[in-house]
Order: sequence, then C-alpha cells, then structure tokens
Amino acid sequence: MARTEIHPISSTLNIAIDYIIDPEKTDGQKLCSTYECTLQCAAMDFEDVHMQGTGRTTVLAQHMIQSFKPGEVTPEEAHQVGCEFIERCFAEDFEVVIGTHTDHAHIHNHIILNSVSFVDGHKFQSTPASFYKLREISDEICRAHHLSVIDDPKTRKAKHYAEWKAEQEYRPTIRNEIRRD
Repeated sequence: MARTEIHPISSTLNIAIDYIIDPEKTDGQKLCSTYECTLQCAAMDFEDVHMQGTGRTTVLAQHMIQSFKPGEVTPEEAHQVGCEFIERCFAEDFEVVIGTHTDHAHIHNHIILNSVSFVDGHKFQSTPASFYKLREISDEICRAHHLSVIDDPKTRKAKHYAEWKAEQEYRPTIRNEIRRD
C-alpha cells in the first residue's frame, strides 16, 4: 500500500537533506541515491541551480514521502521503486536526493526535489493536479512490482482552522447552522 505525500521546504534545506541521508536510517547510506547532484554537497548543488534559475523563490525544494505497507517490501526493492519513480518524473529536469528509511515498521522513501530545473530554470509547480499525477505514477510503478496501492484514495477538502476549532469546542458555526437548516 504505497502512500505518497509532498511538502514544500522553505528553509533549512541542508538539515532536510541530512535527515533523509542519515546513515542510521539508510543502512550506512547504502539506500541513498542522487540525480544530477552529489550526495555530500546536494544543498550547495541545489543552491547553484537556484542562482541560475528564473528568479528567487521561497520554496527551495519539495519533500516527498513514499511509504509502503509493513512487511510487503524489502529495503532494496523500496529504494528501486523510489528510483524508478524519480527517473520517470524528474530525472531529466530536476536535481533529486532519495533516501530509503528502514527505522520504522513501514519502509519509506524520502525524496527531496530541487524546486528549480537545472535544464531551463523553470520552477516545479506543486498543485493538487501535479500531486495526483505523481501519485498515479507511483501507483503504476508499485503495481508493476506487485505491491499493493490504495485503490480508492479518499480525497477531501480541508476545513478552515477556525471552523475545525469551533467544532472541537462545540461552538456553533455558520456552516453547521446551514447544514442543520
């Protein structure tokens, strides 16, 4: 059951990269790979591309996590799935670092993608549509490796924090009043 998520990194890129290539979590960095950058200098490589890009951006990179069902995949196979995912989606345009973590019951890949292309300087746009496309590609690769996927992922619209907080405190909200009417 591969699960995919994505988060922007706006600061501390070097800390995020150090976390995903942590030797204790990646079998002595045997489960780490890079595309178009070096493992030990990835943050500097990312920054060099940012300087040559189309302009400064507040998002330095995207952090993707690809998790697998406990006991379903070996660390090496999980890493191979992650590398195939990167090659299919990003390797021709973006610098990428991947680390496969084995420190939990569920093996998972951490992928950090430079937000600026080394080819032409365009930015990676993380939108709901791009996320669904990436999840679809991840699912295709997992099916090819005979791994389970979430067949009917629940997509839901998030509530505004104020509405959620009011519901937690059992206070009335306008939306609840409308629903009740």
